Amino acid sequence: MELSQRTILRSSPFFARMVEYGFLDNALHSLPDDFTLVYEIARVLEDLTNPLTHVLSPVLWLSEPDIESKTAPKNIIPHLPATEEYEAHLIRSYTDINRIYPHQYLLPDEVFMQRLVERSLLMPLPKAPNNKRYQSDSTEYAPDSRKQKVYVLFDTSQSMQESYRIHLAKSIAYFFLKNNQTEMGTIFFRTFDADIGKLHIVQNKTEFDSLITEVMCMPAEGRGTILEKALLTAIQDIRIDSFMSEAEILVITDGAAHIDITKVRNALGDNIRIHCVKIGDANIKPDPKVIMNTIHSSESEDAKIIRDIQHKIKDLEATTRATQTESRKGALHSEITYLNKQLNERLQRYAQRAMSNYGNEIIELSTVFVNVSDIDPTILFALPVDRLQELIELSKEILVLLKEDPSAEDAKLAAVLYDHLETVLKFNNINIESLSQYKHELGTILTELVQQQSSKEMQLQLSDTDQLHLSRILRSGLKTAARIPIAKLFIIFYRIIKKRMISLLKARKIARIKKLRRRTNK
Repeated sequence: MELSQRTILRSSPFFARMVEYGFLDNALHSLPDDFTLVYEIARVLEDLTNPLTHVLSPVLWLSEPDIESKTAPKNIIPHLPATEEYEAHLIRSYTDINRIYPHQYLLPDEVFMQRLVERSLLMPLPKAPNNKRYQSDSTEYAPDSRKQKVYVLFDTSQSMQESYRIHLAKSIAYFFLKNNQTEMGTIFFRTFDADIGKLHIVQNKTEFDSLITEVMCMPAEGRGTILEKALLTAIQDIRIDSFMSEAEILVITDGAAHIDITKVRNALGDNIRIHCVKIGDANIKPDPKVIMNTIHSSESEDAKIIRDIQHKIKDLEATTRATQTESRKGALHSEITYLNKQLNERLQRYAQRAMSNYGNEIIELSTVFVNVSDIDPTILFALPVDRLQELIELSKEILVLLKEDPSAEDAKLAAVLYDHLETVLKFNNINIESLSQYKHELGTILTELVQQQSSKEMQLQLSDTDQLHLSRILRSGLKTAARIPIAKLFIIFYRIIKKRMISLLKARKIARIKKLRRRTNK
């Protein structure tokens, strides 16, 4: 096959996307199950007429600039500290009188004193500048402090494995980052489950590409969903970085989690916005202990009445124990019974009213909230005729490569294609025998390559790293082929460790030589 034909094959939409996702270069680490399904979901999201895309559209794109900015020339507004712009605000206390606008002292004394009492006098307060969206002619990620800052919080809890939620979440994150990259400034990214993941800060194209790979290859294995802590951590990260003012937080999760809405709202302030995508219909209900703890700490009138009734019941019970007269005890028991009935009724009403939003506070905190149902894999991954033909053609061409002039890169491409065929065929009940035959032929060749049992007509010497790559890629779809003989596996790991040790020793030796030279020069 000519070089140009091979280049065309590798730049096909499927293989080009697999390379972009990092499934080839990062396969030394275990890949998630059914990892190639992200490609199929991303294709669906790219169809603007698809119902799934329509539901997710409020969060898939950054908000459009205002109409004025579309027609006005591209004015670059510099990054301004908040203290350089002011707006009028009512005084908050009498101590603010020395900060009011001077012209108000010209008011009649009675009017001035009345406004002072009502706290309706005006004073200047600093505000964050409302910078217009910075326009750029770049078609790739080219960050600038004047562009929109984004913070992505990504749920990696174990429940994300259900109903292909992790695949949908990755596709949403990929689509959002990829299609808004020209409008983005600094990007912050963290995962969360029972713990908070490390912070990724993206400020150049290399880091942007690395983040895409990180997202695509991450597993969902954590326990729990500490959404409140994740939000507070994100807000703190934004506050520390001065260029992250007016940032948008995008939360992608499947879990319902209780949040102290007052605490998070106070932390958010006026300039940080939350957008949230919730996948699935999970919800939580507070247990009686949570309800009682809320009542004991709440300052609402209903909670105070409930606490008063509880105190009365305790006092009456103590009085009953100290009373000797049976008639008096009977009267006290009747009163206790009546109060308990009142208490139960009020507890039920309080739980229904005050706790009805329990676990859904993120909805109230979000500027944009989208709840998308779990996907139906038999519908979403069904192969239309054009997709079926595309996969058949890719299979034919990669088989020709493997038989005529194979390379390690060709073998890895074939392994990813095999895994994809193995996965999508599970969701297609139509007769696609031809595709199944190509998959079987690919599997046979890849098994021979990984286990180094190739025939003389198809010799391919794989490096230790390449052999491990193939084994990792095939672990999901072709488990037999992925099993490198144990003796060979020990040899491979020994060689890799030996190479790394040699490189480390060389680096240390060079460092010692440089240090010695610096001392000699002194």
